[in-house]
Amino acid sequence: MAVVKPLKLKQELALLTRLPARELPFARVLVDHQILHLDHIYEYVVPELLSEKAQIGALVEVEFGHTLTQGVILERLPEQISTGEIKEIRKVLSLAPFLLAEQIELVLAAARKYGTRPWDFIRSCAPPFSKIGERNFFNIRVDLNGNTPPAGTLPEPLRAFLDSKNRFSCAVELPSSTPYWELIAEIALERLSHGTILLLLPNERELLLLEDEFASRRQRTIAVLSTQGKSLRYQNYLASRSADPLIILGLRSAALLPIPAGSTILVVDDVDESHYERQSPTWNTRALVALREDSHCAIYASATVSLEIAERIRKESLPFYRFPTPVSIRFHSASTSGESNYFSVIRAGLGEGSVLVSVGTTGYVTSFSCQKCRNIALCSCGGRLYLPSKEVHPRCSLCSTEHLEWSCNWCNESKPRIVGSGVVRRAEEFGRAFPRESVIHSSSHRSIPLLPPGRHLVLSTAGLEPRGNYSAAIFLDLERGLLRTTLRATEELRLQVLRSLSMLTPGGSAYFDLLPSNSFYQMMLRGNPLLAAGRESEERTTASLAPSSTNILISGDPLDNVERVLSDIAEIELVGPFLRGGKRSVLLKAPLASEAEVINRLQSLNRLQSLRKAGLLTYQINPYSLN
Repeated sequence: MAVVKPLKLKQELALLTRLPARELPFARVLVDHQILHLDHIYEYVVPELLSEKAQIGALVEVEFGHTLTQGVILERLPEQISTGEIKEIRKVLSLAPFLLAEQIELVLAAARKYGTRPWDFIRSCAPPFSKIGERNFFNIRVDLNGNTPPAGTLPEPLRAFLDSKNRFSCAVELPSSTPYWELIAEIALERLSHGTILLLLPNERELLLLEDEFASRRQRTIAVLSTQGKSLRYQNYLASRSADPLIILGLRSAALLPIPAGSTILVVDDVDESHYERQSPTWNTRALVALREDSHCAIYASATVSLEIAERIRKESLPFYRFPTPVSIRFHSASTSGESNYFSVIRAGLGEGSVLVSVGTTGYVTSFSCQKCRNIALCSCGGRLYLPSKEVHPRCSLCSTEHLEWSCNWCNESKPRIVGSGVVRRAEEFGRAFPRESVIHSSSHRSIPLLPPGRHLVLSTAGLEPRGNYSAAIFLDLERGLLRTTLRATEELRLQVLRSLSMLTPGGSAYFDLLPSNSFYQMMLRGNPLLAAGRESEERTTASLAPSSTNILISGDPLDNVERVLSDIAEIELVGPFLRGGKRSVLLKAPLASEAEVINRLQSLNRLQSLRKAGLLTYQINPYSLN
């Protein structure tokens, strides 16, 4: 006989009704949700119990639909504006404002500019809330006041300009005769007497380099990094609001950090790929900082100005400063016969100090062919085979299949012939050529941040050179870099070479594996990167490419609707459709004057598609690459 169990009544907790606040009982809240066709700002009742904590910028928990989500209070209101019954704020999560008033304005302005949701920028530019980090911010007091003045190596005209008490924006071209990190530290310390410095660097490697440079000058800094622990990152995020002058180090995600009015934002190497957000909406650190030029000083410092900065300089809307120090570098190039004659430069350089050899590829053997028939070694899937390291079996670059007993698919010969060598293989070759010298290599697989003491022959991929002083620099694979099909290949290579040249000692030698008549080599001899950037910008103008035009990559299914929605806007051009990343895409070229209207219509089209529950478009505005 079955045992009858007693019935259990499900207990449902009734939501307690709390009295509204006596003063300003309503709040406009920027709600985090993913429904594209709905607004993002809604009204909520502020309970009296939470009224003191519910300040503007506070992070709150609210009910949206039938789910709980987060929001940021934008405004407190004395009366209800919207009609109907409104819900109340459930919790106030942050004691200190999650966003300050200036940040809220910037987030809304950036969302309008790029036609996206405000919370897309909040997630990119503000760290996740941490209760522990907030508590540490209130309980731990860190003294960040340094006691070391600048060393005084900046030219007097630049020093006088930086000493201005008025708000300004300018571009500074760093010379190829002084380590760039030392000059950046000098510029930051020169402006520190006027207020907080927000130093935006391209990657964590450069950030740690500047952090060490400031530490050597006994100047404390605050770093806000995504690689930090959640609590430490949020603690430093709140500490950046200090009214006391301090130096804040950050990457692309720190572009909207809250800093006191009149502070200085120093953007380093805005040409660098890492300053570009790759996901939609694509944006560059430089573009977000430009939105803040009305309330802060902005300095764009680099060994070579970007095309966008060069365009502003050409239009005389941005002052420009070039260091007067002459570049005392002895240049060498490949002979007209194509013979590699850089070994003599290396030998002479090793007699005076360390030598840097910059190569274009990482790894060991990037590709090989058959010794007999010279056909490239391929996998059955069509991918090229490569050797990850010495004494290992070939591996496919696409499917990663390991070929234990490789033989040529055409003639069955099993003798490989190296076609492309990576930095590791070349380090072995240079080690045999210079057996008595210390040979080290630095790449993405084994990065060396600083040049070790002593004399070394250093082989490195671009951007990962150990920072230090070299007596000679050898630049190989330059032609391969110039022939890349990416949109900013020449601009990127120019930055990498000039950044490396700044590490040469006075009177050092530089070898380029280019013919003397090559335009890139001639630009290096002239020592005028701004002129080269201007000419490249003119070439892009004829092709309706950025920065003289707006380029938008649009991907998705309803591409037919794009041309119909934008048909009445003058001087726009649609290229495509074509496949990009497996998706049908088009490239839209539009005049700068029509940019806001084009983005607004694309956003409206996406809202309509969302309302219909149809496929959405993704669009990237002036991306780093069109490939």
